Amino acid sequence: MRALGLALLIGVMTAPALAERFSRPGAVRMGASTADLQRELASQCSSLATRKVDPPFLPNVKTEQLQIDCEGFKFRGLGRHVEFVIRDDRLVMVWLMVEPDEEAGTVRDMQKALGTPTGTNAKYVAFERDRTAWRHKPAEILFYAPELDADMEPDFR
Repeated sequence: MRALGLALLIGVMTAPALAERFSRPGAVRMGASTADLQRELASQCSSLATRKVDPPFLPNVKTEQLQIDCEGFKFRGLGRHVEFVIRDDRLVMVWLMVEPDEEAGTVRDMQKALGTPTGTNAKYVAFERDRTAWRHKPAEILFYAPELDADMEPDFR
């Protein structure tokens, strides 16, 4: 009986990870205002902080760049740190932190949901049609708005 239990445990430990459906979280609504995001994220984050990014790193900032830092955001079964980047009161970029050892499974699930990557290099696995990418270092998932297409494209080549 003990041998059977050990065999079952070894089988579970060595079984390939099951695919999990990859999808953009509902809170990632490009174009949403700062106030709308703060309201929506209040119930999804264990802590929430909004700060001004000065100097801005985004191109074409006319008024200000803000960032909402969210802790504990649920994604693929774990609480995550997520950075919601806002240019001139419109969400344009989201960085969702993950662990490096999640890369194989997450990229596999991204490919299943989003198709063949449009660009793969030492920094990214990109799915430009869906404005989504896996970043290798640090391990992050990027979601971005259509208005950043031209700015992001060189990073994926």
